[in-house]
Formats: sequence, structure tokens, C-alpha cells
Amino acid sequence: MVEYQYEVGVIGAGPAGLAAAFAAKALGKKVVILEQYLWGGTCPNYGCDPKKILLAAVENIKRQKALQTRGLHGYSQINWSDLIAHKQRYVDAVQPRKIRGLDQAGIARFYGHASFINEDTVRVGDFKDTIRASDWVIATGQRPQTLNFPGSGYTQNSEDFLNMPNMPEDVTFIGAGFVGVEFATITNTVGAHTRIVTEGQTALRAFDQILVQQLMTEMQESGIEWYFNATVCRIDKALTGRLVVKLTNGTTFETDRVFVTAGRIGNFDQMNLAAAGVACQVADLPVDEHLRTSNSHVYAVGDVGGSPVPKLVPTGNYEGRYVAQVIAGKTNAPISYPTTPIVVFGSQHIAQTGLTVAAGRTAGYRVIDMDMSDVITFFRYHDQVRVRVVLDHNDCIVGASVIAAEAEEVINYFVTAINERRTLAETQANLYAYPSLGSEFATFY
Repeated sequence: MVEYQYEVGVIGAGPAGLAAAFAAKALGKKVVILEQYLWGGTCPNYGCDPKKILLAAVENIKRQKALQTRGLHGYSQINWSDLIAHKQRYVDAVQPRKIRGLDQAGIARFYGHASFINEDTVRVGDFKDTIRASDWVIATGQRPQTLNFPGSGYTQNSEDFLNMPNMPEDVTFIGAGFVGVEFATITNTVGAHTRIVTEGQTALRAFDQILVQQLMTEMQESGIEWYFNATVCRIDKALTGRLVVKLTNGTTFETDRVFVTAGRIGNFDQMNLAAAGVACQVADLPVDEHLRTSNSHVYAVGDVGGSPVPKLVPTGNYEGRYVAQVIAGKTNAPISYPTTPIVVFGSQHIAQTGLTVAAGRTAGYRVIDMDMSDVITFFRYHDQVRVRVVLDHNDCIVGASVIAAEAEEVINYFVTAINERRTLAETQANLYAYPSLGSEFATFY
């Protein structure tokens, strides 16, 4: 038996883990990284990146539809198999690129499931050899949540969806969060009859509900069926091969595929963390203000960590780099996050950052609520745009919510304004290219 020794061990080669590994190596540490599935993690392999490739075609169709009778006649059709092949060309290049980068940086790597045998040592897979590190960074991410009801074995998850070779005629999603709304937008645009089942009265509860209602109305008008205040209680397979879905409200329908899009859970339940003295909770690993777990030499970052920020690639990268600084003794300051934008890529995109409108009004702040559909940047694409901005008592921008086809770009201007504590007047003093998304800041009042 061999025991390998390193200064920093990283478990999980997704964005957060890779950020920690490369940052620690750049700071002179001897680093090892472990991965049991796909190098690069969820986002580039079976998450946000391939999803956005599929959405590129969807967004193009949506824009063409918006311009019908406004100078454009006829629009393209999506060939699902060709689109999936295009997506796969990107995905196939991810793992070789990540491995090449690790090898060029001189970061050791092992493949297999990591399990702690004591507070500083892990075993990988079935090998007898062990790996010891002075500090460990857990960055194992999350996996789709599974549901338990009769026939739940007929359901599929988000990875199955992103690798679906053919588009069925009828698709059902259980859950109305980010993934459910985005996937439903894709299937509906491609031409499948699309259903969303949610136990709540609305969708996207983390977002400004005024904007969410606008999005939901558009999705309903496009043909997407919503089943509110309901959950799936049973799925059976009909003789035709279709799935018979029964809801708790008594509704029954047939569909071809059912995807669970009802959230994600942390990948830490089979790591024998008790042997390392790492405390767990149901959703994630509790961490302190330095992202340390209950074992001061084990950190948790990204989706699996219990930090109070949205679980996104940028926050995972940020935490990974921060932890490397802490381990290397370059900082002892508690982690402090800049404002974090979140986006859902529905039939329209909704983005927000900083204080929500509801929180701003509770604090007594001023809210600017504008329909910007008629300004040139948005009018030219017949984009129904609404921007809601929160200003504090000093007239500084402290929050924003946007619904627009390019909301993810519009919100970035607000991110900069919030992080730099700019007032509305200071933001409008910038001269941006005209007409563009940036130039429309001058129209806020």
C-alpha cells in the first residue's frame, strides 16, 4: 500500500474545485484533485453550458417569431438531432481540455470515488493506496433530486434531457424552478406539447413575482400547460408505451417523458465524512465565514458548501480562489461576496441582483419601475421589457430585476453599479455605444 502526500487535496473537478486547485498551485502548493465522474463537472458536461447551446437555437426562433408581420416572414425549424450533435461536439472537448490543463499546471489527479478514512486521508475507489493532504477542499457539487412514488422509476433527470436523442411529442416536467422553466421553453419551441407540474401556486419563487407573472403568461400563451398546487402521486405505463401520470388533485394525463426538475441535493452522503469529523446537514455542508467545515482543515465550496449565496458557477469559482488564499496564508479575512446576478433563461429571460423590489420597499427605498419596450434597443426586436431598480436613501443603486430577451447582459451593468456604489446619476453619466443595452441607462428616471 502507498500513501501519497500533498499539501492541498481537492475532491471534485467542477468549476469550484478546479478554481481552488489552480489557485493553490499558483500559490506554490503541492496539489492533487480527485474526480469520480466527468472532469469539468456538471456545468460544461451536462448542465449550464450544453443547455445554453440548445437555447441558442430556441432564442433564435423566438426572435424570428417576434418579428413576424414586422418585416420578417417565415422562420427556421429546429432539427433536434442536429442540435444535440452540435451540443455534443462542445461537450466532447471538455474533458480532454480540463485534463490537459491540469497536467500542464503540474496538478496531480486521481479518478474514482473519494472516501475519508480519517481526518486528513482519503481512499479513492477500491484501491488500497491512500492520499493524505494537510488541507482538503470538498467541491463535489450537487445531483438532481429524485422523487419517491409508485412508478417514479419511469422519471428521468436533467442529464437524461440534455442527452435525449429525439424530441417526443409530449413532455412533462415536475418542478417549476430554473431547470423546469428553461427545459420547458426548449421543448415547447421545438414543438413538443409541454406540461409543468408544481406543488406551488407560482414558479421561480426566488425571482421578482411581477416579472415571473409576465413570463408565465407568455409561456401559457405559447401552449405550455401548468398544473399548480399539485404533485405527481403515481406513474403507470400504458400498453401504447406512453406514461400515464396521476396528480394529487385528481388530474390524469398521458405523456411520453417525465423529467424531475424539482431541485438538487449535495454529493456528500457517501464520503464517510464522519471519519473526518465533518458535520453535515440535509442540503449541504455547514461552513464558517472562512468556508471551513467543522474540521478546520476541510473546506466546502461551490454547490455543496453551506455559504449563503446562490449556487452558481461564478460563486463557486470565487469561493475556490478564496479558499486557496486562506490555505496559503494570503488572507485571514472572512469571505465577502460582491453582488451576485441570477438568471433564468425562459421564453424571456429574467435576471436580478442585489436587493429585490420587495426587500427594497420594506426598507423604505425608492423603486423605479419602467416598461422599456419602446426604446430603440428593445423595440427593434419587439421585446417586451420591464426593468425594476431599487435606489437607497442616497440614490445609490442597490438592486435590480429585469425581464428581457437579453436580461443577462442588462443585469451586468447593474452589477457594476452596485459593486462600485454608484448613484443612478453617476451610472447615467457614462457614455455607452448607441444604440446598445448600455446606452439605455440614460432613459431611467
